[in-house]
Amino acid sequence: TARDYLAKQHNLFKANSIYFGAGTGVTPTGATVYGRTFVAGSMATAVTTPNFMDVVNACITDIYRTHNYTDESSYMPNVVMINPIDFFLELVGAKDNQGLPLYPQAGLFNQVSIGGVTIKPWEKIPAGKIFVADMKMMNVINYVPFSIRMGWINDQFITNMFTMVGESRYFQFVKELDKQAFIYDDIATVQAAITAA
Repeated sequence: TARDYLAKQHNLFKANSIYFGAGTGVTPTGATVYGRTFVAGSMATAVTTPNFMDVVNACITDIYRTHNYTDESSYMPNVVMINPIDFFLELVGAKDNQGLPLYPQAGLFNQVSIGGVTIKPWEKIPAGKIFVADMKMMNVINYVPFSIRMGWINDQFITNMFTMVGESRYFQFVKELDKQAFIYDDIATVQAAITAA
């Protein structure tokens, strides 16, 4: 039980560091920190009454058409993360005119996959925010695999206790030119930018 708990805690901590690390001290810089704001470009004021999926597709299009130099391969966003409340309101609770769910898989699997892009809820994303990225551009190098060690520290031998430590070592980075592949912005800001006047 303890080993399973440590493994789950380790994996959650590592995932949160990959996405939300502050980039200070030994904490790596997370993908949301690399994230830039949405740039509407020619999509500005082009959509009549845009919904949440229009926001997602606008962000994907922005990343796809952003290039650092001529003839560069396009980035292909593969993940969208939003707050669980937004996920419920925009996807689980979304219904058609007859009251049927628009995205039945959202309620069943807690994620929606559309066109190769997975939309997932994540608690650390603040309500009203959206993160869209080509996570293939996040380089994560594992150089010490996860392991669990047990032993005594201080007076634990006397008190008949022991300590379990679960740890791994890795580093992560995004190449300077690939920072364009990450967007972290407000849903309302993106929606307002593409809404027809």
